[in-house]
Amino acid sequence: MERICIAADSTFDMTLEMVQEYGIAVIASYVRLDGDDLLDYPNLKQSDLFDFYKRAHKLPQTAAANPQDYEAFFKQCLTDHDAVIHIAKSSGMSSCYDNAVIAANGMEHVYVVDSKSISSGSALLAMEAVRKKDSMSAEELQAYLCDYRERITGNFIIETLEYLHEGGRCSTLAFLGASTLQIRQSINIRDGKLVVGKKYMGTYKRSLRDYIETTLAQHEEMDPEVIMISHAMQDEALLNSLIEQIDALHYFKRIIPLAVCAAVACHGGPNAFGLFTVKK
Repeated sequence: MERICIAADSTFDMTLEMVQEYGIAVIASYVRLDGDDLLDYPNLKQSDLFDFYKRAHKLPQTAAANPQDYEAFFKQCLTDHDAVIHIAKSSGMSSCYDNAVIAANGMEHVYVVDSKSISSGSALLAMEAVRKKDSMSAEELQAYLCDYRERITGNFIIETLEYLHEGGRCSTLAFLGASTLQIRQSINIRDGKLVVGKKYMGTYKRSLRDYIETTLAQHEEMDPEVIMISHAMQDEALLNSLIEQIDALHYFKRIIPLAVCAAVACHGGPNAFGLFTVKK
């Protein structure tokens, strides 16, 4: 049986402890702060990004690893493995997938999978890859994961459209209207792209609870093994209360919260909160 290395872009947001537990190789994206290109993994934190935004009144630039970075990364993975399965950030949101494919095309035994997701959605795919890697070949695993990703659903709610507006993903009119009317926007991930979801009214704390209730209304259709939370919550007590709300369903065996990396936090801003599940 092939020794398969499971690899992923850092935007899958797994903690260092989880990366070590699952034995996943990680390649970082870049974030430019104060003129310096910094790796967003493992040391750059959300707070670094938010502090920069408050100070500079602009978002930092982010960039995917380039094809040369991926080539060196894949070569390192192959030093003690026969093949590599790389879980890439959605091709509809970033150049990570395209750059990884460029590198892989010049190599043997490297297989790139477009996660069609981000953050915990990519993490769910990587976890399944680890679970299955010893039972099939790398080529078979790639095909399996391309089917499995269609079962992964994800969406999130954001407190303010400010960061999307600054990043050019939201019009000034929509931003001002949402701010004035206390509209909290949810965003769905559909076919690898971000699309506008349901709107929630009122305080953000109220909207968070309504969002969880709405998103998990049909939880019996979801795999009970695990639900993943992607978040940039600044209030730990509030985060814990939201986890308790999910746990009160007495349905999911594991609830795994993941703090989003700086490259992801650039889009949602502080207190963004998302849920990722797998359909039965």
